[in-house]
Amino acid sequence: MSTPEPALTFREMLAYSDFLAQRWLEYFKKHEDALDIEIGGKTGNMRNLVGHIFQVENFFANFLLQEPSVTPTAPPPPLQAASLETLSKLHRESLEKLEQFLALANEERLRQTRKLGPVTVSNRKILAQPLFHSVHHWAQVAMEVRQAGFPPQPPQDIIISPVMQ
Repeated sequence: MSTPEPALTFREMLAYSDFLAQRWLEYFKKHEDALDIEIGGKTGNMRNLVGHIFQVENFFANFLLQEPSVTPTAPPPPLQAASLETLSKLHRESLEKLEQFLALANEERLRQTRKLGPVTVSNRKILAQPLFHSVHHWAQVAMEVRQAGFPPQPPQDIIISPVMQ
C-alpha cells in the first residue's frame, strides 16, 4: 500500500477562489468607481472582467452538474454593466453548484471524460479550470486597481489567507 501524495484539494482551491472573490466584492462595495476602470481587451472595463470571472465559474459549474453525455451550449454573452449585487449573486450560485459537484465527486467521477468543443477532457480538468481561471484574473484585478491609483488591497497570496493550515 502506498502513502497518499501530499496534495492541495479541490475544496481548498475552491475556498481560496471564494476567499479572493469575497475580498474583491467587499473592496468594490467601498470603491465602486473601481469597477469602471478601463482595462481594454474583450472585457473593456473592470465590471465586465469581474462578470467574466463569475460567468466562467457558472459555465463550468453547470457543465459539471449535467449528464456526461450532454455537450455544453456556447457560453452566454458577456455581462454588460451588471450591478455589484448581480455579480455577487452569480458568484454565490456558481459556488453552490461547484460545492454540490464536489459533495458527489469521487475519483471515478473525476476521471470521467466529456466532450468540450474540439477536446475530450476529464471532470478533474473541468473542475480545475474555473478555479485557476479565477485566481489568474483576480491577480489581474489587483494589478489594474493599483495601476489606476485606487487604494491597494493587502496581499492576496494563499499563504496569508485563512483557507488552510
